Amino acid sequence: MLFHLHDGASVLRIADTTMSVENSSRFGRLFHGASQFMTKAYAVAFISGPMSTTMRLRISLLAFLLLGLFVYLHGEEQVIIRGTLRDGATREPLVFATVTVSGTQLGTTTNGKGDFVLTVPKGQYSLHCSFVGYRTQDVVLDAQHAMHLDIALSATDVLLQDVTVYAYRESAGDMIQENALTLQSEKIKTTTAVIADVLRSVQLLPGVSTNNEFSAKFNVRGGNQDENLVLVNGTQVYDPYHVKEVPNASIGIMNMEMIRKMDLLTGGFPARYGDKMSSVVDIEYREGDREKASGSASLSITDADLVAEGPLGENGSFILGARKSYLECIIKMLDYGSYVHPAFYDVQGVVAYSLAPGQKLLCKFIHAGDSFSEDPTTHVNSPYQWRSSDGLTNTQQTGDSTDNHSQYYSSLFALQSINILSSSTLVKTEFSFYDQREEERYWTQYYYHYTGVRPGQVYFYNSLGEQQYHNTLQIRTMEFNSVVDHQLSPLYGIKAGVVYQNIRYYEDQTFQRTIYLWHNTDNYPDTTRAQQIENPMDWVNNQMNTRSFKAAAFVENTFQFTESAIANIGGRMDYFDLDKEMTVSPRIQLAYRLSPGLTVRGAWGHYYQSPNYRQITYAVASDTNARSQRAIHYTAGFDYTAHIGKDLEKFCKVKLEGFYKKYDQLMNAVQTSDGFLYYSRRNDAVGFAKGFDFYLMYSAPDVSGWVSYGYLIAEQDILNDTYGWHPRYSDQRHTLSATGTWEPGREWSLNLRFVYGSGYPFTPSTAIYDPTRKTWIWISGAPNSERLPSYSRTDFRATKNFSLFGFSTSVFLDVSNIFNVKNLQSYRYSFDGNGMPLRKDQYLWPIIPSIGMSVRM
Repeated sequence: MLFHLHDGASVLRIADTTMSVENSSRFGRLFHGASQFMTKAYAVAFISGPMSTTMRLRISLLAFLLLGLFVYLHGEEQVIIRGTLRDGATREPLVFATVTVSGTQLGTTTNGKGDFVLTVPKGQYSLHCSFVGYRTQDVVLDAQHAMHLDIALSATDVLLQDVTVYAYRESAGDMIQENALTLQSEKIKTTTAVIADVLRSVQLLPGVSTNNEFSAKFNVRGGNQDENLVLVNGTQVYDPYHVKEVPNASIGIMNMEMIRKMDLLTGGFPARYGDKMSSVVDIEYREGDREKASGSASLSITDADLVAEGPLGENGSFILGARKSYLECIIKMLDYGSYVHPAFYDVQGVVAYSLAPGQKLLCKFIHAGDSFSEDPTTHVNSPYQWRSSDGLTNTQQTGDSTDNHSQYYSSLFALQSINILSSSTLVKTEFSFYDQREEERYWTQYYYHYTGVRPGQVYFYNSLGEQQYHNTLQIRTMEFNSVVDHQLSPLYGIKAGVVYQNIRYYEDQTFQRTIYLWHNTDNYPDTTRAQQIENPMDWVNNQMNTRSFKAAAFVENTFQFTESAIANIGGRMDYFDLDKEMTVSPRIQLAYRLSPGLTVRGAWGHYYQSPNYRQITYAVASDTNARSQRAIHYTAGFDYTAHIGKDLEKFCKVKLEGFYKKYDQLMNAVQTSDGFLYYSRRNDAVGFAKGFDFYLMYSAPDVSGWVSYGYLIAEQDILNDTYGWHPRYSDQRHTLSATGTWEPGREWSLNLRFVYGSGYPFTPSTAIYDPTRKTWIWISGAPNSERLPSYSRTDFRATKNFSLFGFSTSVFLDVSNIFNVKNLQSYRYSFDGNGMPLRKDQYLWPIIPSIGMSVRM
C-alpha cells in the first residue's frame, strides 16, 4: 500500500508491507499493522518540520481514524479458498488461468498444476474464471470456512458445437463433461466390432454412414470418403488405415489407449480447419503419466496391443504403444482360404518435457506398416459339353492363376512447442514430417478354349490373357504451422495462424492387359493369330514426380456477448501451387444457451477442397489443372440435457440438427463393385446434400446407451450429359443405429449394438447379345438409378472384470453380426464359363466371434 502526503514541495512515499495470512496469527497481524501505521504517521509529522498545534491535532486524528479503519478491515476473519481449474472434457489442469473475485481487486493465476489460492474475508462471492480458448465462467460460493474447488471450464468449441467423441480419463471416478458425443475407452471397445477402433466408433453417431462393420472409412452427410479431414496431433494424415488391399475392410492406425481427445465435426466447422468439404476428425495424443510407471496389455484372436508410460525425470514423461495383428486366424476361420496373408503393425509414442511452467515441448511419432500377399493359385474348370439349337456340340475349358503381394508404410513425426505466455496468450508452433509409401504388384493369367463341331467340320477359338498391375507410390509432406490464441478480454478472443506445407507426389504405375488369340472359322479356315495390348489407365498420370506447396492463413474472432451467447466469426485463405489457385473461405458459428440445459446453434461457411494426387488433371503445375471443389454449409439445431435426480452422472440428452450443403466445381466420382473410387479429374459436376440428424442419449452409472437416426438426400448433376440429376453414390436416405450397455456390477458389462442403413445407389448394367460379335456384352444404365438392398447388423459383447495377480484384468467375448445376416455390398458383372452373362453378388462379412483379454499394470 502506498501513501502520498504533500507538504509544500516535500513528497514522502511510504510502502506498507503485508504479512502472509497463512504464516501469522490474526492478533499478531493486527498488532504489527497498527504499530507500523502509527509509527509511519508520526514520522510524517516529525519530518514535515515545525507546524501549528491545530495541524498536529488534525494529523493525529487522521492517523487514529485510519488506524480504526485498518483494524476494522483486517479484523474480519479470513477464509482460504483453494482450487484447481481443469478442461471440462479431458480433466487436464489449465496452467496460468485467471481467477478473480468479482467486484474486488482480489485475484490470482493458477500455477503449473492448475492450482490457485485466494484469501478473502467471510462472505458470499463470485469467482470470475477465464483462460484463453475457454468460455469465461462465474462460480458463486458462500465462503464461511476453508474450501477446495474443482472448477471445469468449457472450451468455446463445446458451446458452439458438440464435438468431442473421445475423452481420456484416468479412472472411473473422474467426471467428464456431459457432452452428447463423449465416449471413453471402454465405450469405444463396446461400439466397434472385433478390433477396437476410434475411427469405426464414430459410425454409430449422427451424420455418419458406411454400411460396413469392418471399414474405418465413412461418409458424412452425403460426402465422399475423401472429403473427411483426419488430423493426428495437428498434422494431416492422408490415408490413416490398415488393410488397404482389401477394399471392404480397413482399420484406423491410431492406438485408442493413447488418445487424449478426438473431436468429430460433421459440418459448419471453424476457419482453423481447411482443405476438406464434409467433416473433421481431430485426434490428439495424450502425455504419459508423470507420477508413476504403468501400462496395459491386451491379447485377442486378431491382434496384440501393448502400452507403456511413465515419468522422464521431474519434468518429462513418455507414452509408447505397439500393436501387431494376426488376421490370418480370422481368414481361416471364415474359410476365405489359407493362401491369403494380411498383416499389420504400428508403433507410436509421445515424449513430453516441460522447460518451465507454461512452456512445453512434445515429440510425437507414428509408424504403421502393412503387408498383403496371396500365394500363387490356379483354378481350372472341367470340360463342359452341350448341344446348341443349330446342332453344334461345344466343349470349353478355362483356367486362371493369380499372384498378388503388396506393402504399405506410413510415418509421422511432429515436434511441437506450447508456450503459455500469460493467462491471455497461448502460442503453439509445430514442425511435422509425413511419409507414406506403397508398393503393389498384381498378376493374373487366364486361358479360354472354345471348340465348335459340325459333321465333317471343326472350328475353334483360343485366347490367353495376362493382366499385370504394378504401382509404386510415395507421398511426402513437410509442414510448419503456428497458431496464436489471445484473449483480449474475458468476452473477446482472437485466434490466428499460418500454415506452410511442402508436398511431393511420386508415382510409377503400370496397368497392362495382353491378349493372345488363335482362331479359325468356316469362312476363314486358316488359323488366325492376333495380339491385343490394352492399358485401361490414364497415361497422363501413370508416372508422376511432382513437387508443390500449399500456404494458408486463418483468423477466428470469438465473441462472448453474454454468459449464454457466443459467436465465432472468421475466415481463411488457401493457395495451392499445383493449380495456381487462391481461395477465400468466410465462416460463422453462433450459439445461444436458452437455459442451463438447452442450447441452440447455427453455422454457415464456404469450404474448399484442393485436388489430391488421384484427382489432378495434370502432374505439373498449371492454372488449367483441376480446381478446388467447394461446398457451402448451412446448419441449425439444438440440444437439450436433463439431469435425472441429484446425480450428475444420470442424465438424458436430445440433439436435433438440420443441414444443407451446396456443391459446385464438383468432381464426379465412381465407386466400383470392389469399393474403389475413381475420379473424372475434372470439375464437371454440381450437387447438394440436405437432411437432418437426431440423437437421443441416456446415461446412468449402470445403464447407458443412445439412438441415432439420420435422413439424407444427396444428389449431383454431371454437366454436359443427358442424365440430369441423380443420387450420389453416398446417398443413404435412412440411417439408424442404437447401442446399450448394462453393468449389473463392477465385474460384468453387457453391450448390444444394432445398425440399419437403407441401400446405397448403384449403376446397373444390362446384358445384350451382339449378333455381329456373336457374344454377350454388358451395357451400363443410368448413373445410380437403382439401389442395393438395405443393410442391418446386430452385435453383442460381454466383458468380465477381475483381478489377476493384483492387476486389473478383463476378458471379453465379442460377436459381430450375431444373426449372420447376409449383407450385400455390390454386384459384379462378368461372364460364366459358357460366355453367358453373370451378375455375381458380393457379400460382406458373416458372423464373426472374437475373444480376448486385457491387463492393466
